[in-house]
Amino acid sequence: MRPDFDDLVGGDLEPGERARLERVHELLIAAGPPAESPPASPVEALRPRRRGALLALAAALAVAAFALGAVLSGGSDGRTLDFTETMSGTAAATEARASLAIYDIDAAGNWPMELEVSGLSPAASGRRFELWLTRGGELGALCGSFLTNERGNASVPLNAPYRFSEFDGWVIVEEGSKDPLVTT
Repeated sequence: MRPDFDDLVGGDLEPGERARLERVHELLIAAGPPAESPPASPVEALRPRRRGALLALAAALAVAAFALGAVLSGGSDGRTLDFTETMSGTAAATEARASLAIYDIDAAGNWPMELEVSGLSPAASGRRFELWLTRGGELGALCGSFLTNERGNASVPLNAPYRFSEFDGWVIVEEGSKDPLVTT
């Protein structure tokens, strides 16, 4: 039986942390259970070479889990986080939440970003969602588009080749609409 993610973590996590843990959960589910080994006799279980092999295996698994965590958390890509933006759902999408991690500007003038969205059900029209910078409450500059899964979640790399000082906020809208679903 597949463990339910919500039962495992509860509902009191930050959206970005929840999305990160959900990705790890999905990877563990996809990997499946470990292979079964035949039961050892009591004499074999006490042999030092068996215990040594088990300790070596446990150490290798711990290193692999640490490396997987570093890769999934973005810790090994060399980027430096510049700032984050937290976004909340509007009346049109009250359950929606988003977290936007903005990394240091690159040599070409692009701001690499990672958008983590939860609770934003796929659009009934089938259209994509769009992340926009706003100016004076109006859509100002498109940063990218994305889809959410059936649970309303997405983790999307985006970028913004703009001067943030020219804008005053962020919104997520359905493609072709100007009505914010999620906003800063």
